[in-house]
Amino acid sequence: MSGALAAALGAVGAVVAFLGSWNVSLWTDEAATISAARRTLPELFALVSHHDAVHALYYLFIHVWSGVFGYSEVALRIPSALATGGAVVGVYVLAVAVGRADVAVEAAIIAIVLPRITWMGIEARSFGLSATIAVWATVLLVTALRSGRWRWPVYGVLVALGIAINIYVALLVVAHLATVLLTRTRWRVRLLWLAAAAAGTLAASPVVLEAASQKGQLGDNALSLATMARQALINQWFLGATPTPVTQSDQGTSAWAVAAVVMAVIGWVLVVAGVLRALREPGARPGVAATLPWILLPTLIAIGYSAAVSPLYNSRYFTFAAPAVALAIALGLRAIPWEIGRITALVAIAGLSVPIYVSQRQTTGKSDADWSQVAGFVGARAKAGEGVYFSPLEPTADTAIGRTTRYIDTAYPSAFDGLVDVTLRTTGAQDATLRGTSYPLASSTSRLDGLSAVWVIRPSDYPASGADADDALLEKAGFRASTTWRGPSDSVVEFVR
Repeated sequence: MSGALAAALGAVGAVVAFLGSWNVSLWTDEAATISAARRTLPELFALVSHHDAVHALYYLFIHVWSGVFGYSEVALRIPSALATGGAVVGVYVLAVAVGRADVAVEAAIIAIVLPRITWMGIEARSFGLSATIAVWATVLLVTALRSGRWRWPVYGVLVALGIAINIYVALLVVAHLATVLLTRTRWRVRLLWLAAAAAGTLAASPVVLEAASQKGQLGDNALSLATMARQALINQWFLGATPTPVTQSDQGTSAWAVAAVVMAVIGWVLVVAGVLRALREPGARPGVAATLPWILLPTLIAIGYSAAVSPLYNSRYFTFAAPAVALAIALGLRAIPWEIGRITALVAIAGLSVPIYVSQRQTTGKSDADWSQVAGFVGARAKAGEGVYFSPLEPTADTAIGRTTRYIDTAYPSAFDGLVDVTLRTTGAQDATLRGTSYPLASSTSRLDGLSAVWVIRPSDYPASGADADDALLEKAGFRASTTWRGPSDSVVEFVR
């Protein structure tokens, strides 16, 4: 019966994650997945030999998957939704494995609604798979510490696979070391864990070493300690990702932002309550030993390294620890002495997740990305033989421009079929990069000859000086601005003869 219940909860988790996946525009990270996965295997190998080795195995998987199911929003995100279901089942099984079958259902329910988990279910990146691997590796660890047998080799395989899928899973091994030390077991068993963990890490070392040799593959832009702390306490688990950029001034008044803060307060109070209960009751300790290091150590290591050495922290990179947060909160529910109190807290968590869930599934739910709207606008109006100008993301004097709005074409190529890309220099496949390069518009005016219209796609916040300079070049070539569309992240202007 418990197996059927776990499977049912996993199915609910997969469906909840899947819902709305067709509505949300693809965005920058997912365009990188598409850019890599669409290539031939030799082209993909050339790419990961220079860039994005940290995602090589995931790109290969999506290359095979999308070769069968295509590159639509739904097709790309189904693996993450399925992985979410697997993670929910893993949370249930882990609760049972640590002797807390009494919280298994609550833990699975929290995993279903936890914003970081509902976010990973519609993200065409490796986060969902890494979370599923992490929770099942932890299940194997907990059970192997009691009776190893065949579990240690499988544990080692999962460690290797997890690190190869998401290099940050290597920090899970550090957390597992703490779990092993906190668990009363013989030294022989501890040595067996060490051997399995070392073998798994060694097997994944080619990915680690290749990624380490590629600059800019880990971490994010330099963040202040206060910003990292805020993200670790709120965004990392209780927000997932927002429908607007984190810099937007009015985000604090949004329903989803308020809900995330309140949920974070409730969640952390319950985690602390579970830890305090474990200090008093030995039976509650295995659950805390399995989850608390998993929640804290990877994040603290990354924040410490980022503050002292160089950027390593990005809240979404720790998605693999989201199952631990769900179980830790469920353990805290049992510290509430009244049944009505436990039910109320669980209902409150589920209720607070609703505005966040809805925000994640808006069209612009991924950091305000409006690419599907841009593609729909251009695709419905542009005619074959007309031009398209993918503007730089910011003004630059470079002669080979790497960062442009062309990723919209990568995500939604059918909208731009038959159009002349007037600044294209090299495709990503040609120069073994994700984005390829562009010429400046000023050196591409000869490509405007014979075109009846040019569709200009630029960021909505593009500096007026840069936009005016580009517009002047188009006007000098005989065009004038006509149709205009403006979204939260991008704008489109049609220039006609």
